[in-house]
Amino acid sequence: MQRIRTRAGVVAALATLTVAACGTGGSGSNNSSGGIQAGPGVDVNAKTINLGVLTPLSGIAQVIGKPLAAGQADYFKYIDANGGIDGWKVNLTTEDSKYDPQTEVQEYNQILPNVLFIAQSLGSPTTQAIESLADSQGVVIGTAAQDSAFVTHQVNAVIGTPYAVDVANALYYVSQHAPSAKIGIIYQNDAYGQDGLKGYNAAKAAYSLNDVGYATYNVTDTSFTSQALAMKGKGAQYVVLTAIPSAAAGIIGAAAVIGYTPQWILQGPAWSEYLMTSNGTPSGTKTPVYPVMQGQWVLGYEAAWGDTSVPGMSQFLQVQQQYSPNQPPDGYYMYGYCLAVMEKDLLQKAISSGNLTRQGILQAKLNLGPVDFGGLIPSANYTTSLGPADRQTDIAQVSATAPGFLKIIQPYFSSSAGQNLTFG
Repeated sequence: MQRIRTRAGVVAALATLTVAACGTGGSGSNNSSGGIQAGPGVDVNAKTINLGVLTPLSGIAQVIGKPLAAGQADYFKYIDANGGIDGWKVNLTTEDSKYDPQTEVQEYNQILPNVLFIAQSLGSPTTQAIESLADSQGVVIGTAAQDSAFVTHQVNAVIGTPYAVDVANALYYVSQHAPSAKIGIIYQNDAYGQDGLKGYNAAKAAYSLNDVGYATYNVTDTSFTSQALAMKGKGAQYVVLTAIPSAAAGIIGAAAVIGYTPQWILQGPAWSEYLMTSNGTPSGTKTPVYPVMQGQWVLGYEAAWGDTSVPGMSQFLQVQQQYSPNQPPDGYYMYGYCLAVMEKDLLQKAISSGNLTRQGILQAKLNLGPVDFGGLIPSANYTTSLGPADRQTDIAQVSATAPGFLKIIQPYFSSSAGQNLTFG
């Protein structure tokens, strides 16, 4: 599940909402040595590979970007400290996208001459802003966004389950447990939100759901009373939130103020442990929405933090303790770690083929085959036929006593609506 963390500034931002509502080869480098063709960002003599990271380190989505970038960086630190990738080491050039498409484009153009590929681009609207550029230049993107439109574009290297599939799966679960319930959706008015709506509409058609409609919000909104009133007025008993954490805090808080407490179904990126406390742990000060958050659902595709029955969990926790010991349980950190696992395999394949150019990376991605994440997330398979990395979802319930405040109540499953979704 796409989870989150932050520092004091972001905690304050969430609190405001809830209270108010309740060094390498340059451009054109294409040298070869030791049987390796090398492109931008590759130093053959030093055996180093420079990759780019475009992620929100400030602004409304930094609670997603900071931990995700940390998990990705920590895995590469671990690999570098243990011999590298066949002796090659990875450097990350990280820029703050601010979750702003225009900033993302500027930073992409700035770092591109000195990186082999983009190891992380976080967010649907921001990745969408650079995707056509990357495609025309043959630059692979480690796409940290589950917009289903990305999975059929060859330059996007995506892990996990598309947003649309997550929502379709979740509503199948609702249809089995509360078949006559009134259901609605509140979604962000952009590509991310539209993908959640796509899954909602697919499930509505497949399972004859009692749909009562939708409400939208803009990413710059700071007041959410109208959305809460719309769902309350329609009598929605289950409400999907395809949102980011700051908006989720505002929407749930606004609803609580007017006495409206449906079963909220949070798309993974809507969740943050900072919705519960000031520091994301049980020792922190409880937020104004703490009482109404408990029992809500969070969608995702990750193993429960600390579940050592999962084969890859022990190594994951070892890396986290070594490099980010103050990191609270957070699914975005785990996501970043898994993104780096896929990229390690990608680089290893390119190295073994002797081609560390951008074309070599793209071909390695298209022919990468299976990637095993040690059970932290379901395995993926990358082929020339493209398509989603996975179509499974798990559902967690917000719990004050669970690690990261999330307890899985429904392990990995899929639905006919999720399996039948087409992309492209």
